[in-house]
Amino acid sequence: MRGWVGGIAVATLVIALVVVIAVELGPGRAWLLTSDGAALLSEGRYAPAARALTQAVALAPDDARAHFQLGLAYDELGEHAAALGQVEDAVRLAPRRARYEVGLAGLLLDAARAPEALPHLRAALALEPRAADVRLLMAEALRRTGDRAGMTREYRAAVRLAGVTALGVLARVQLRAAEADDRSKP
Repeated sequence: MRGWVGGIAVATLVIALVVVIAVELGPGRAWLLTSDGAALLSEGRYAPAARALTQAVALAPDDARAHFQLGLAYDELGEHAAALGQVEDAVRLAPRRARYEVGLAGLLLDAARAPEALPHLRAALALEPRAADVRLLMAEALRRTGDRAGMTREYRAAVRLAGVTALGVLARVQLRAAEADDRSKP
């Protein structure tokens, strides 16, 4: 009986060791680093987040989430070109993720590249047509490209979809400001 119990203990220890090694060296380690990096981002600790996420991307270069989170960290650190590259990688790796498309559009808008943001916002809206926040961002991108009719249409859609929420109120305020601006032009 004693040998049998000892054999089970050894087998359990070997399995635990194999699991630890797999997590530390494989995709599990990348997943843990990505999760740690995301947590650090939410705490406003951008440099440590970027370090963890850089390791995650090195271990799992096809992990869209790691690239996206690293892009967010770089953006907060003021490394906008690196941020853009990482979020572009996330979109390339997971093209059907509205969040990644919106993130890329936001970075492009920040870089005064509104025309390039539009296809990404359209892709996000194709995935989530009732997303009032994406409609509001689309309205801003259209405003920056000079498409007043499209801007008004998107502001109205955002107001309709968001209703009486802070987002709906913001969309309504932006719509009224745009309409007042249009009336003041000769």
